[in-house]
Amino acid sequence: MSAPTETKDKLDQTSTCILDQILKGECIKPVYQPIVSLTDGTIYGYEALSRISKEELQMNIEQMFRLADRVNKSWELEALCRTKALEHASAQGLDKNLFLNVNSNIIHDEAFKKGFTKKRLETYGLDASKIIFEITERVAILDSNAFSGSINHYKSQSYGIAIDDFGAGYSGLNIIASVKPNLIKLDMNLVRDIDKDEIKQLLCKTMVSFGKSAGIQLIAEGIETDEELKTLIRLKVDYGQGYFLGLPQEILEKIAPDKVELIKKYHTRQYYENAKSSVYPIIGHLARPGYTFSPEEKAGSIYETLRHNPAITEFAIIKNEIAEGFMVRADIYEMFGGRYGHSLYSRKAIKDLIKSDFMRVNYNMTVDQVSRLAMQRTLDQLYNPIVVEKDNKYLGVVTIKDLLNACTQVEIDRAMHSNPLTGLPGNLLIEKEILSRIVGDDPYCITYYDIDNFKAYNDAYGFNNGDKMLALVADILRDCADNNEFIGHIGGDDFIVICDYHEGENYCNKVLDKFAAGVLSLYHEQDVTSGYIVSKNRHGVTENFPIASLSIAGISNRTNTYRRISDFSNHISQLKKKCKLMLGNYVEII
Repeated sequence: MSAPTETKDKLDQTSTCILDQILKGECIKPVYQPIVSLTDGTIYGYEALSRISKEELQMNIEQMFRLADRVNKSWELEALCRTKALEHASAQGLDKNLFLNVNSNIIHDEAFKKGFTKKRLETYGLDASKIIFEITERVAILDSNAFSGSINHYKSQSYGIAIDDFGAGYSGLNIIASVKPNLIKLDMNLVRDIDKDEIKQLLCKTMVSFGKSAGIQLIAEGIETDEELKTLIRLKVDYGQGYFLGLPQEILEKIAPDKVELIKKYHTRQYYENAKSSVYPIIGHLARPGYTFSPEEKAGSIYETLRHNPAITEFAIIKNEIAEGFMVRADIYEMFGGRYGHSLYSRKAIKDLIKSDFMRVNYNMTVDQVSRLAMQRTLDQLYNPIVVEKDNKYLGVVTIKDLLNACTQVEIDRAMHSNPLTGLPGNLLIEKEILSRIVGDDPYCITYYDIDNFKAYNDAYGFNNGDKMLALVADILRDCADNNEFIGHIGGDDFIVICDYHEGENYCNKVLDKFAAGVLSLYHEQDVTSGYIVSKNRHGVTENFPIASLSIAGISNRTNTYRRISDFSNHISQLKKKCKLMLGNYVEII
């Protein structure tokens, strides 16, 4: 045996001895890192992580798991870490979701198949519905059968499933499509410096859109800066995790109040800006005061109040204008409906019985955003009313019926007043949006888009192809809208975009670049080569017309202010005429 081999064997023996010492259970401690709602700063759950508590063992947790894999003790180690995590979480009164990491390669272990976790949950009195297993995307590339088996095993027992490390560069969307998880955790390398990287933002935005459509929520891992947090909130990521929000601790620690306020501030600002460019009303306009009680009120007294007043279907518990809990009539009736209900509950303060896990939203959120959040709730809470807050104080409640009615009415109005070809808002909604900007003091830039030589193209290529060009412009305007710009279709080949900021040039230039590249596909190759088409002008005279281009005229209130829409209309009309005289794609904003 050679010397290097002997050295390696000795190292393996030493490592195995260390692992055996760890598996006795005295050198492992669980820590918990909070996963936070990027809507209101509440804790959604904790990820349970394991740490080696004795530094003299000279091994970190990743090395320990790699060694366990090598000596076929993966299940023993995972069982130990899982047991410790459940035991300590239970001792602290866990009432949130608990994320447990799972290695799909232990799927074949007999102890795994016999429901080890469920037995431990029963032992520690924990709810299985609060357990979410994180299965790393990296493992799937090693053993796809084990990965699928792991997913199916846990799904069959009604556990939640999260795909970890998404974006780390392995199987990607194929895994998501095959396993249909509840959550996706965006890899920290994707989150790192996302505020400075447009490609990362684009990828994140795509994943958010995908998640909304597929019913999958997103968690951004590794948030370390204020700017990363702000960007993720702007991109509408559901949850966040990272050192900036909370370190892994042995206790189930709450989020620092200043971080909660920061999330609420950024989220409120984002929804306020969304509301300005949304056809949906803000949720605060639907809220009604609702019924409220003090936390000290006795449950028996409240039960009698509800019994004599059938109109009270739900109520909030309010202290110092802050909502501390929420309950529906059915909950309290269930308590008092049993044989011993009165004796058990009547003298208890309602604060000891209420549900603190209820949906609360900010006054400035739009009703479509609230509707999407409401539909993501668990079945037992799905139809509960929603608490509305303003400046972090209780304002009132909105019922699901009122919420859906508002959404339906908007859809009807939008269908009635939208352009049937492009689906964009039409003149009635456009005038409303323009008026709201010019009478206000917030920054805006209103830009008008006109397709040059469109009539000639329509005459030469036919109305069907003309419609394709209009649809192309509409799609480009949507694709370039990264900051909640309002897009409208005035009619014919005229469009409008309203930006809630002064500098509209960047948006316009992106539109021009995309149009210049995309419009060529609508022409015959011969016409593209020639650079023009032959058609008749408005007087019936045959003429050569260049390839279609865009003329863009814009006005911002950086230097211009108006109090009447007629003054604005006259000014923009003059600028549009000037822009139409220029050859090719042209933009001018004053």
